[in-house]
Amino acid sequence: MTINDLSFDWSFLQWVVLTVVGIYTWLIGRQSASAQELMDLRTRIVRLEEQIAQVPTQQQVADMMSKLSSAEAHMSGLNEKFDVVSRRLESINNFLLQNK
Repeated sequence: MTINDLSFDWSFLQWVVLTVVGIYTWLIGRQSASAQELMDLRTRIVRLEEQIAQVPTQQQVADMMSKLSSAEAHMSGLNEKFDVVSRRLESINNFLLQNK
């Protein structure tokens, strides 16, 4: 084994070390990107949970629908009563206009 053989071994060793460093850098970069993606997903999930907490439940929607239908029925009844009152006022108005 001569000095020239050792220099060849040193260049080969340098190549191996650079390859290992490159692979290590690539793996660390992937882990860093994965950690960032994981953090982005966590923030999205938190945002979705906050939005879902404000959405009414199925029971609340059903209660709202029943209240709306009862309000609609009540409004329909009031409309009929106003029609009767309107007809009476019209007949009173006609009577007053004719008996001036």
